[in-house]
Amino acid sequence: MRRLGVALQRAQNNLHREVDQYARTLGLTGTQLSIIDFLSSNSQNGAIYQKDIENEFNIRKPTATNILKLMEEKGLIIRKASSQDVRLKEINLTPKAQEIEIKINSFLNASEKRFEQILGKTNKQKLVENLVKLEHFG
Repeated sequence: MRRLGVALQRAQNNLHREVDQYARTLGLTGTQLSIIDFLSSNSQNGAIYQKDIENEFNIRKPTATNILKLMEEKGLIIRKASSQDVRLKEINLTPKAQEIEIKINSFLNASEKRFEQILGKTNKQKLVENLVKLEHFG
């Protein structure tokens, strides 16, 4: 029987490969694609800051800074000073990224449907619930 860690790593590698491959067709990295999706999906909940991205993607501050700097240079995001705390910068999608997000959303929705076809709706939900429990492992 295969170890859980190995199975998770193999599945993750396959998922990353697929996302990276699609992202390249849009001139993005897989991480940039995911951040655009995160910003689009969560912008209605209020301002999003770098710290939110660090927490969501479990990355360190220097990594997030570099990714966001490149995204800003590519014209995908705008960082502006927060009206409540000038030390914080709100991160917003540009119109260019909003157009790309339509394609990203379509791709990710199709991926979710494929997962559901493979696992079934109930098993997919249980898998997500169990993976969330493992997020705090270690």
